[in-house]
Amino acid sequence: MDDPPVTGGFMGLETALRALQSQQAGIDVTSHNVANANTPGFSRQSAELVATRALDVVGAAGQIGTGVTVTRYQRARDAFLDVQYRLQDARLHQARVTQDTLDQVETILNEPSASGISSLLDRFFDSWATLADNPSDLTARAAVVQQAASMAAALNGAASALTVLQGQLDSSVNLRVTEVNDLAKQIASLNQQIVQTEIFGQAANDLRDRRDLVIDRLSGLAHVTTTEAASGSVDIFIGAHALVSGINTDPLATTPTGPGGSFEVRFSSDNSLATIASGELRGLLDARDVNLPSYLSRLNAIGSSLITTVNQVHAAGYGTDGNTGRDFFVGTDAATIAVNPVLVADPRLVAAADAPAQPGNNAVALAVAQLHETLSPSPEDAYAALVTSLGIDGRSSRDLADNQQLMVNLLSQRRQSVSGVSLDQEAVDLTRYQRAYQAAARVITALDEMLDKLINDTGIVGR
Repeated sequence: MDDPPVTGGFMGLETALRALQSQQAGIDVTSHNVANANTPGFSRQSAELVATRALDVVGAAGQIGTGVTVTRYQRARDAFLDVQYRLQDARLHQARVTQDTLDQVETILNEPSASGISSLLDRFFDSWATLADNPSDLTARAAVVQQAASMAAALNGAASALTVLQGQLDSSVNLRVTEVNDLAKQIASLNQQIVQTEIFGQAANDLRDRRDLVIDRLSGLAHVTTTEAASGSVDIFIGAHALVSGINTDPLATTPTGPGGSFEVRFSSDNSLATIASGELRGLLDARDVNLPSYLSRLNAIGSSLITTVNQVHAAGYGTDGNTGRDFFVGTDAATIAVNPVLVADPRLVAAADAPAQPGNNAVALAVAQLHETLSPSPEDAYAALVTSLGIDGRSSRDLADNQQLMVNLLSQRRQSVSGVSLDQEAVDLTRYQRAYQAAARVITALDEMLDKLINDTGIVGR
């Protein structure tokens, strides 16, 4: 029969020592939580205490406990909430980019405004009506040229500003792709550190927090999905293509192969087009390729319609020099529309009559003035429809962004309720660990007194 295990004072000392060490670990973890209460991305940690293996005692009623130990340090994290948060945050970033772009378009068009295109269109046709009232007045002809030049300049400026904004969005796409690649490298590096740490059985909680924070930022740029391996590394996917595989990355690249030489986002390894479902990059691509081209196309259509219709009427008329066949506008659209330089140099050549040598003839001037009533849609109506559409789109984008913000806030609060540090709770935990530590220390003191009595005072009778 095996000898029974020693269950005396020295075993008690070992048990108390483990208690001291375990409660000290709890205090250390609590201190770490308190220190990082305001650290972005930090997840609350805890020491998992479990009873150590009990010993069988021969002749006793059962097993005797041997104390407590810390099996691991775990962090509070809900992977499902992370997935939900990142999906909605990607949609929020996309909505914010769309909202910001439409706000800039509204600023460019500047409607309603006394100096806006709508007002300038009205003044342009009013100037022709004034000329029709007095076709022999040189001042009225000069006013027509001046109002036309102002209107053309406004159309030029708006079209140019929209084109510049489109170019800025294209540059932003390139910058965001660079940021995506930088974040991917950080994740790969953290993967390596986490695997190297956890292969020895240690919990790389702080490294995992850093990695999750990087993934949060990455998902805001382009929605990603994640897969965690048994080793602790995480693979990152954009669509079905891996951006990060363990410690390796397949960086994105921008190639000027889109419409007009705009950047397309492709993977470097096989030049395949990246499937970006949502996020800031998706918002930039949509704003550059869908939203802005739509407004610019409609603005150019208004300019083109003005050029065609006004020139058609004006070319059939006669200036004061008796000549006909002159175009009033040059150019092809809103970006290039301008008053014919010949007319700018000599407003007398503006055609107001439909026959030569008739100073009082106002047929052509009247016909141009009535274009805003006879055309369907008129330039004013077409532009008003553009502005109305922009207003509706802008309002919808703001509502969507606000709703997404509420959703993200809710999910962020839920994540914080799981992972966040509550200083009140930490204070309670600190008190529990402190009291347990003090009690374990008191046990050691009692055992020390017992052993002192046994060693120093036993067997001295009769000496």
